[in-house]
Amino acid sequence: MTKAGIQISIIYTDEHLIELRIMASNGVFAGQVDVYADSDALTELAEVLRDFPASRDDSREFEVGSFDAAYAGGGAGFRFYSLDSVGHAAAEVRLRSDPEVGGGVSDTVVLHVAVEAAAVDSFVVQLAGIVAEVGQTARLEAAA
Repeated sequence: MTKAGIQISIIYTDEHLIELRIMASNGVFAGQVDVYADSDALTELAEVLRDFPASRDDSREFEVGSFDAAYAGGGAGFRFYSLDSVGHAAAEVRLRSDPEVGGGVSDTVVLHVAVEAAAVDSFVVQLAGIVAEVGQTARLEAAA
């Protein structure tokens, strides 16, 4: 991922779960993590983000995978929050890598990505339209 934003891609599926690759960058910091999730996780994220931001104090949170190193895979947490009453917003992205992949060490990153309401709406449409197939991707472009 070279441009600032958030990208979620399906990298594995079976009848019970999907594995997601989540990449985030704010232009200064970046991170990537692979997480296991229920097959309806992307639809749930779309529902959480629908019509965001609805007010000056709007804040939405969603988590996939696990932040507990005792569980396989990594974790990703999102907190979308309003900055003002004219639609400026940001996403706080927390990522934790799988310690099995990192030689017993679990890396973490927390970064903030500026987003615009119209871009979030487009991201919601992408997420809601994803079919549980490897290669399906949704991307939220960062605000300029």
